[in-house]
Amino acid sequence: MINTKIEMFSQKRPLVTVIISTRNRPTDIGNSVERLLSNKYNRFELIVVDQSDKNDTRDALTKFKRNSRFRYIKSNNKGVAIGRNQAIGEAHGEIIAITDDDCIVANDWLENIVLAFSKHSRIGVIFGNVIPASFDPTKGFIPGYVRDTAYLATTINDKHRVEGLSACMGIRKDLWQKLSGFDEALGAGCPMKSGEETDFTIRALLAGFFVYETPHIRVVHHGFRCWEEGRVLISRYWFGTGATFSKLIRLRPLPVARHSLILAFRWAFGLSGVAKTMGSASQRWVRLVWFLKGFAKGFHYSVDHETGHFRDFQRPVCKSF
Repeated sequence: MINTKIEMFSQKRPLVTVIISTRNRPTDIGNSVERLLSNKYNRFELIVVDQSDKNDTRDALTKFKRNSRFRYIKSNNKGVAIGRNQAIGEAHGEIIAITDDDCIVANDWLENIVLAFSKHSRIGVIFGNVIPASFDPTKGFIPGYVRDTAYLATTINDKHRVEGLSACMGIRKDLWQKLSGFDEALGAGCPMKSGEETDFTIRALLAGFFVYETPHIRVVHHGFRCWEEGRVLISRYWFGTGATFSKLIRLRPLPVARHSLILAFRWAFGLSGVAKTMGSASQRWVRLVWFLKGFAKGFHYSVDHETGHFRDFQRPVCKSF
């Protein structure tokens, strides 16, 4: 079976579109793009959506403009989900690879993303390891997510076993179209602050797609947070998670309620893979308070049952070169 998969992989090398939504990190995005463009998988394009306040990011990326694989889009919007939807809307690839502007991907990152999708036709979402770079743990932390073995989630009942981050994520473009993209109310810079990858993953499982996680796909995350920044990140993360569940439970009450009970048990007796990387600041009661605040906030907004999104979030057009 493994040899068959490898043979199929060598015969079909699909076009991959890599997307990054960035804001006010000119040095980080320059390093990230440079590594991506040297990836050894040769059938890819790279789209960067720049939501920065100034032109520093544009200037840092100008040197890549002559590379035929690279495309830059300047946007007046704010919000990572908005930026990703803009990029995917322009994508030519059937596979979308997603990372963040403060991550450095492995040289075989794209090759392993394509190989992961070849394992089953119903895999719609993949996640890999987000490995924290070296840092001083007495001063703060770097969010990460590392697992030792692969896992295939086939229903929402498996969701608590897959918790990957969008810093190392792949999706099929046809799934993105089926789900009407990422919910633009969710994610960093958006009204609900975070939760866009959790929401997308759960909606994919509810739509009958599989989610696959593997340690063979990996990035190194350089996003160090001091403890004060960490408290803000933690509040934002669980606020967005609460808002996400306030929406999903209205879309599919029974399966989402069952999943919520599993998460409640883990909240009481353990930690998620992501929470473990956030140190002692990620305390149980703080997470609960912010989850409940987000859950309550989410109910202030109506839900579009056709798209699966919160309603009434608009955005303007963008410019590219």
